[in-house]
Amino acid sequence: MHMDEKQVKARVEELLSRMTLEEKAAQMVQVPYAFAGREESLRWAKLGAGSFLHVLGDNAREVQKTAMENSRLGIPVIFGIDAIHGHGLKHEATIFPSQLATACSWDPAVAEEMGRVTAREVASDGLHWTFSPVLCLGRDTRWGRVNETFGEDPYLAGEMGYAIVKGYQGDSLDAPDSILACAKHYIGYGEAVGARDAIDTQMTYRKMKEVFLPPFKRAIDAGCATIMTAYGSIDGNPFTADPKTMKTILRDEMGFDGFVVTDWNNCESLMTQQHVAASMEEAAVLSAEAGNDMIMSTLGFYDAALNAVRTGKLDESVLDEAVRHILTMKFRMNLFEKPEKT
Repeated sequence: MHMDEKQVKARVEELLSRMTLEEKAAQMVQVPYAFAGREESLRWAKLGAGSFLHVLGDNAREVQKTAMENSRLGIPVIFGIDAIHGHGLKHEATIFPSQLATACSWDPAVAEEMGRVTAREVASDGLHWTFSPVLCLGRDTRWGRVNETFGEDPYLAGEMGYAIVKGYQGDSLDAPDSILACAKHYIGYGEAVGARDAIDTQMTYRKMKEVFLPPFKRAIDAGCATIMTAYGSIDGNPFTADPKTMKTILRDEMGFDGFVVTDWNNCESLMTQQHVAASMEEAAVLSAEAGNDMIMSTLGFYDAALNAVRTGKLDESVLDEAVRHILTMKFRMNLFEKPEKT
């Protein structure tokens, strides 16, 4: 059943009104199946975790069944996978050239078709979401992830990104062969100082808007459902903890209306790598208040967020807004009626 936005909003608000604080915090957690293991992943499914990553086929189906039959509200799980040039973590899948090689075609139609085929193969595996496209710019060849980009030019990256988002998401998110796209990494990940992998960048808001935002704006124009944050920082403040980047620019200025997921362990990195938080609880508050809706792989976020709300350090309405974004996408995908794509 295809729902219009008014119906989606009504169902989201009705479900959100029935959720406990614990269920809201769990919905914001994305569990790394390969690291957590089967038993721990199933425990998180029963708690009502919102998403799992790096789990395939029958293992994903077991997690979904557990979540829908053994959690109190039976909210379906979204499964994410790094299908960045084809569903490469599945042996039988079609493997395409890297984004950099694809950009050499100068042909957005090629990128769109690549996205369409990848979406069909990811969906056939019972999964819903790819962490692609990479819209970082390859401006320093020392950086180890240049091959994942569409090159150094913002215009070309934007046009190819627009096309592949259209390919992944198809005509409607509730179609059986459509998956969620994820524009990443927001923003300027490839500007890491000395071309090191992550954490430190030298970025300004002007530089961001002139050079790095245009491809993301094109992805948003294409209807991109999700955005992944970057490890870096702006004016010394980590993006993961920067409401101006995450809310004012992304949502208010560019009109993004999907949900935001952190990159791998970004939340805990506020404490362990970037040193702007003195505790996991403080890191959870900074992440949530900045506008991160889903917390990838930082399982400690759950208890930390609960403690922060209970002690008055974090308003529960912050969790409400994050969960509202996540549930909206689950209803747009029609997962409550059809939790497996095909």
